[in-house]
Amino acid sequence: MRCRRHHQDAEEGSSSEKGSKISQALPDFMEDYLIKTLWWLLPIGVLLGCAERPRDPTENESSLSLVIVGQALIEHDPRSYLDNPLNTVAPLLREADAVFTNLEVAVAGQGCICEPTREDVYFHGAGPEVIDYLKDLGVSLLSLANNHSWDYGAAGVLSTIAEVNARGLTHSGTGADLIAALTPAYLYVGDLRLSLVSAASVNSPDDARATETRAGVNMLDPSSSADWERNLESIRVASAESDLAIVYQHYQTDAEPGWQEEWARAAIDAGADIYVSHGEPTLMGVEVYQSGLILYGLGNFIFNTKTELGRYTSDAWQSVIADILLDDRGVIEVTFTPVALDPGTEGPLFFETRGYPEVAVGAVGESILSRLLDLSAAYGTSLELVDGKAVLRILG
Repeated sequence: MRCRRHHQDAEEGSSSEKGSKISQALPDFMEDYLIKTLWWLLPIGVLLGCAERPRDPTENESSLSLVIVGQALIEHDPRSYLDNPLNTVAPLLREADAVFTNLEVAVAGQGCICEPTREDVYFHGAGPEVIDYLKDLGVSLLSLANNHSWDYGAAGVLSTIAEVNARGLTHSGTGADLIAALTPAYLYVGDLRLSLVSAASVNSPDDARATETRAGVNMLDPSSSADWERNLESIRVASAESDLAIVYQHYQTDAEPGWQEEWARAAIDAGADIYVSHGEPTLMGVEVYQSGLILYGLGNFIFNTKTELGRYTSDAWQSVIADILLDDRGVIEVTFTPVALDPGTEGPLFFETRGYPEVAVGAVGESILSRLLDLSAAYGTSLELVDGKAVLRILG
């Protein structure tokens, strides 16, 4: 059963302080300490959190707008090269109460001795100005777990975290060690507390995996039961300690057919209200499971790829923005706005100016939404087309 944690007025500890509550599948060196000192408290907290609170029918329920977009593979601040970039998209983000994306670059901050771990067109590193731009758009929640988190190695993982922290953004999925990478992050938005657990299922070097002694990414290997249980326990903690739990997975690896669906549903069963995935640069379907929202793939939001024209098919340059209406019960409604990214034109500043989105209208917008409806129908999900957007209603 999924339960809600009702808002508390007292200021609570940081996400790093909560990391010690994630116990069952943690490294052996932590297990005895956790069992003796903390684990016995969690069932009591969960029971109290799941107790039904009498509802006053006259009280005003808190609600918020959470916007979730595709992955942000952003190497440049577009304002340095374009007049009024994201002209039709930026207002949609800035009007929301919170905005989530995955930062799919490693950030080299000042003073970082950051050496690339690869030397091909698929290396993606950037300066801190890209975080400034995302923040100016309204982004407040970030996953840092993906296949490019390690593009500057451990130094880059720590540098990215430092630069995101310096700008006050909430993030999860990487850390100075496994516990930090696994620990949920928390963000108060109005009267509601959001939590975020992020993991990556990707074909990255073994060194990219966070361990008890090494900075890196919270990895979820499809073949590892330990990874599965460790992440489920983090989700349970996040759900018990927040009003609304978000689970992110960067899914871009080999796995048995149906594995992602099984994992997404397990995340919802563990207490997540929203599961969202990026990885393959293409739009995928939407499912409603146990009143939880599953976004199997939102493709790209910003795509500063250095590949040649034609490397990716047209679907890599099309996506949707998901505007989610929430309250402390969960997801009420989702509005999907189609967007199209500019694949660029060869010439000066080709790489700097390609891959930025604008709202898709006319036949292009209709085509994107039609594809979303077809992909979602495979999961038994029905969306309604309204004024150039698709609407999914979950709670009354």
